[in-house]
Amino acid sequence: MCENIEKTQVVIPRLGQGENLLGAYALEVTGVTKGRGSLFIHTAGAVYMLKSFTGSMEKAQGLAQVLAELKTWDPAVEQILPTQEGAYAVREEGGPTYVLKSYQPGRECDVKNAFEVLEGARKLADLHLQLETIETDKKEVFFAPQHLLAEEVRRHNRELKNLRNYIRKKKKKTGFEDLYEQAYGTFYGQGEQVEEEILSLKEELQLCHGDYHHHNVLDCSGTSHIQHFESMRMDSAMSDLAKYTRKALEKNRWNAELGRQMLMTYQRVRPFRTGELQQLYLRLLYPEKFWKIANHYNNNKKTWSSKRDGDKLRQILAQEKARQEFLVLLYNLAE
Repeated sequence: MCENIEKTQVVIPRLGQGENLLGAYALEVTGVTKGRGSLFIHTAGAVYMLKSFTGSMEKAQGLAQVLAELKTWDPAVEQILPTQEGAYAVREEGGPTYVLKSYQPGRECDVKNAFEVLEGARKLADLHLQLETIETDKKEVFFAPQHLLAEEVRRHNRELKNLRNYIRKKKKKTGFEDLYEQAYGTFYGQGEQVEEEILSLKEELQLCHGDYHHHNVLDCSGTSHIQHFESMRMDSAMSDLAKYTRKALEKNRWNAELGRQMLMTYQRVRPFRTGELQQLYLRLLYPEKFWKIANHYNNNKKTWSSKRDGDKLRQILAQEKARQEFLVLLYNLAE
């Protein structure tokens, strides 16, 4: 569901021990409420969202420019507000960076509703078409080589192998560690295949949402709109589609027919370019969920974490047959 801003406690409009960052904006603040990972800034005429931002000040400016252009495509697209001095982000000395943006309430896409899932795929294709047309002199601030697929896969595979080596050396293993060793061969083999084959593919980079999933697309039963563009980056359009497809299918037990319809819905709006289906196949072949479980365990290595991660690992093992059925379908489409 969307963030609930009506039943939360009003707090003093101050973000930290230092300067009141809201004072940088020309707003008459009537109250501030806490939301999920953000603050909602109430004024007499509107509500804004103050959210942490991991990019540079230059990227915040570039993002503001892109969102301003997208507003002609969709008037509901969030806009980043400038400070009174014209900056598009604020930062306390030694503290995090924030952006203040317009807030559009709405209900998140229901990932269990096929119609809404397909609407999210259609909206993504439309967004990609719009982003292809945007000219900006700030594109370099959206380029992050560590997020490109080949580099990310190499890094994740190395982490999977390091964890396997750590577990091998343990004399007394937990249930999760035994299960990890059993599943490692299958999933690491998929990772190795992706690492090898991705080198032969040429990726066409464009502006992408960067974090497109069902939580970030709203009102899919009517006029849908997209939120939370803070992760925008230069990448393949398939990075967005792969993430959205994976998240939706994980919630639907890797329903191959739903996955096929998602791809067809996307393609009717934005036809796939040469090599994109093959790239999408490799992105979805990569055992992302297995890596996430391993990474979570590796960062905790505690008994409660081991049990929780073991439950998640058993879940993805139970869904692996259905996942492979969808991957076969996608592979055949890519041929």
